[in-house]
Amino acid sequence: MYAKVVNLRIELRSARRGLSAEQQEEHALAVSAHLLCSNVFSSATCVAVYFSSDGEVDLAPVIEKLHSDGIKLVAPRIEGLEMAFFPFNPSDTLLENQWGIKEPEVGISIEEAEMSVALVPLVAFTEDGDRLGRGKGFYDRYFTVGDTLLIGIGHEIQRVDSIERNTWDRRLDAVVTEKGWDICSSRAAACIQHACGDSK
Repeated sequence: MYAKVVNLRIELRSARRGLSAEQQEEHALAVSAHLLCSNVFSSATCVAVYFSSDGEVDLAPVIEKLHSDGIKLVAPRIEGLEMAFFPFNPSDTLLENQWGIKEPEVGISIEEAEMSVALVPLVAFTEDGDRLGRGKGFYDRYFTVGDTLLIGIGHEIQRVDSIERNTWDRRLDAVVTEKGWDICSSRAAACIQHACGDSK
């Protein structure tokens, strides 16, 4: 199992890094449109985002719109073996961690309960909401008991038929790619409406 997962990570991280700059921009704009034409942020007061690296979908268009709408934005910062989320503004200077991922400067971290929605990066995903990350388990350890709506963000090339799950893995409520939405949980089906007609 371990070797299979490692090979899958290598394959899909290479595939997303292989996307051209034009494809990356197209996917970022498409994902942004799918998210922003939905109601997922309509009652949100605090949204967790990430800063893209390693070929991940760039959330800059979403970040700019949410900021302009007055929604509090938070992003992860790795502290030892744990991850915490800190508020930021798009104009803030960001730090770079040991993996080359940008992070907010240290401030006062927020609790998971404050987050309405978390946009989560991924290496692979299934239509059922199973997620494969980079392997450190930060997101699975952080989002354990709260009600935050977890929405995976990826490229369609990261879709796979199945992922072998561990007992501690946290399923996503939905996934958004350049092709549209996958609704993966009953609570997401009950609360997410999207006007683009892009549900799979």
